[in-house]
Amino acid sequence: MTAQEISYRNGRKQVIYTAPYPSEGPVLVRDGHGRQAWMFMYAHFVFTWLEGAVQVQVSHGTLNGPKMALWKGIGIPAYWSGPALAEFGQAWALEQMTGRRGTPAVVKDSLP
Repeated sequence: MTAQEISYRNGRKQVIYTAPYPSEGPVLVRDGHGRQAWMFMYAHFVFTWLEGAVQVQVSHGTLNGPKMALWKGIGIPAYWSGPALAEFGQAWALEQMTGRRGTPAVVKDSLP
């Protein structure tokens, strides 16, 4: 857990406590057709990137558990690798959860 101070637009300040999002992988797997794929999970968004593909599939779940398909064909502008998928997946998940709409609060760095 990490303590953070947030400041609202009206000047009010509050300390909140946050926990990191769960993460698994990246791991290299083979699908039922024998194709290699990188998989990575962040905040229960599971990203699957088949070798040679320029898009990833996004599901909800965990790497070893059941998954519910959410999106197909999310473009990934990177060379096929586990670290590239992890970097992309974390950024994509955070953007998905926070949106581009902004937030009514500004989060400062962790408190001592």
